[in-house]
Amino acid sequence: MGDGRTWRVGELATAAGLTVRALHHFDEIGLVRPVARSPAGHRLYTAPDVRRLYRVLSLRQLGVPLAEIGEALDGGVDDVEQAVRAQLGQVDDHLVRLRELRRRLDALLRARAEVGEPTIDQLLETMEAMMAASYFTPEQMDRLRERHREAGDAGFARWQARWAELAAEVQSHVDAGRDPADPAAQETARRWTALMDRMTGGDRGILSAMYASIDGKGPEAATRGVVTAQVWEYVKRTFAVGYPA
Repeated sequence: MGDGRTWRVGELATAAGLTVRALHHFDEIGLVRPVARSPAGHRLYTAPDVRRLYRVLSLRQLGVPLAEIGEALDGGVDDVEQAVRAQLGQVDDHLVRLRELRRRLDALLRARAEVGEPTIDQLLETMEAMMAASYFTPEQMDRLRERHREAGDAGFARWQARWAELAAEVQSHVDAGRDPADPAAQETARRWTALMDRMTGGDRGILSAMYASIDGKGPEAATRGVVTAQVWEYVKRTFAVGYPA
């Protein structure tokens, strides 16, 4: 595509997998604000606008709130690169742990085929690899257990019940065909985030690992049926267009 090409808001929304309302929201908050206009006064997005939108969506997938994305982009490319490189480092570390787990699992299969039963040492080593390949660090697991102890079984059960209520509320937005940028959907997203903040003790690293687990394992498996795939996809769209403060 040439640098002189322009896109109408509907064209760019379709290409980016967003809604027109989402792009209007980005314009209103100054995140992606096209300056070009058609003779009729309609927004026209240029190549630099598309590049900025790509960076916005990339940073949102890294878990950066919209309020911080604008500062990062306006601060220069180094800030963006730092965020991306940090995430790449996390991904690389996770891949190393997964490869080690795969090696251990292959060894278990070979042992079973050769002697019918793996040794205790092989089982212990595999369990260690399984823990290392988990989405949470040992420190994060300790913190989650501490949060559970702080809340008690009753408090934890209330969190789970509230999460199920919010998931049902999200499903109602889906069923109604409501745009994720709609104020009602955004209010649900804000309450969702507030609940996650209480559950994780405000630890964004744990929250990031939790969301990575939902993406990696699948919503139903990771949340024990509390969140469906349809609900999770909608929630991510509400975060993409207006991450709740």
